[in-house]
Amino acid sequence: MSNPTRRRLLQVAAVGAASALGTTAHAGEPPASADQSLAAIVRLRFKHLTEEQIKTVQRSIQNNLGAAGVLRNIALTPLDEPATVFLADVAE
Repeated sequence: MSNPTRRRLLQVAAVGAASALGTTAHAGEPPASADQSLAAIVRLRFKHLTEEQIKTVQRSIQNNLGAAGVLRNIALTPLDEPATVFLADVAE
């Protein structure tokens, strides 16, 4: 198996959650996309939402995943990391 990624973890978690909620998702088949998986979970978990509210949630999911993709593509150098300064509080 290749290196596990957060995206793959999200897909597996979505399949597991959908299976636990009683859908016919197969564990061997990953969902088509992360936003579709999350939207399916929202539909199953929050059945009281109207269609307009579900569409709003889907847009929000897509926007968040898009922002995550942009952040994922930003290359950080070691100098971009926060400086960690350790000062020991020594009793004198």
